Amino acid sequence: MSEIVDIHSHLFWYPDHLSEELVSEALAAKKAKIATSGGLAFARSLDMHSNDALPDDHFAMLKDLSKIVVFGLQAQQTGFNTPNEIIAEYVKRDPSRIEGWASVNPTNPDALGQFRYAIEVLGLKGLKVGPAYQHFDPTDPEYWPIFAECEKRDLPVMIHMGTTYPSKAKIALSQPLLLEPLIMAHPKLRMVIAHLGHPWEEDTIALIRKSPNTYSDISALHFRKWRFYQALITAYEYGAVHKILFGSDFPNSTSADTITGLRNVNQITEGTNLPRFPQACIEQILYENWQNFFMGAQP
Repeated sequence: MSEIVDIHSHLFWYPDHLSEELVSEALAAKKAKIATSGGLAFARSLDMHSNDALPDDHFAMLKDLSKIVVFGLQAQQTGFNTPNEIIAEYVKRDPSRIEGWASVNPTNPDALGQFRYAIEVLGLKGLKVGPAYQHFDPTDPEYWPIFAECEKRDLPVMIHMGTTYPSKAKIALSQPLLLEPLIMAHPKLRMVIAHLGHPWEEDTIALIRKSPNTYSDISALHFRKWRFYQALITAYEYGAVHKILFGSDFPNSTSADTITGLRNVNQITEGTNLPRFPQACIEQILYENWQNFFMGAQP
């Protein structure tokens, strides 16, 4: 059986880990995703719990996967507050197939200590951050010690770049090319730029193409069919498909619906002369690219 790894999923729920303002804004965004994706979006209900990512719902996705990476988010500035202990406890349900990563807010004075605790005591195996959510400038070396720690330990980083829906998010801090100084200063840092940095997918593709240990993922992209198609064609034409990983962004979508969205990427070309994204590249994203990423940092 071919193996699929979901590199991007979350665990959190309202009101324990998400603010009321945040989930109100998430509901409006969720309705748009359901409409534009033809139903290939996940919602437990269309109310204040539309963005809940509960353990049982998350665990059900493993029927379609060989492995899944899961994390919360520590971003009090925008209403996210998932303790890393929640992730560590959930991993115990199937530690051979669930890999938990920590989230630490780089603006916290004890960020490095919190991260070391999450790795050494809780047993988590990576880091999730998001400049837009956590209000930190990724070009500022003040926030780089936690990335240096990841590079030293060869632990991966998932970094949200690109747009997002919370009104308190600072999207100006989330443009993918802002990562170039950090990547060049820490070339062996294994990093995944979430969501192909949408709507700056072209910048993300340019960056991952030249950076040996920087990847991106397709999570939360199939909702917008035209942008998704354009992004993958761009990656193909620039020879960067091998740097793109599969991810669902659960609870925005399930792994199964994201697989369907990827396999349907060429539907938008039907009846036209537009180029098709090769089937071999679809299979590569699903079954192959994750293997290089998990091998560890490249020279």
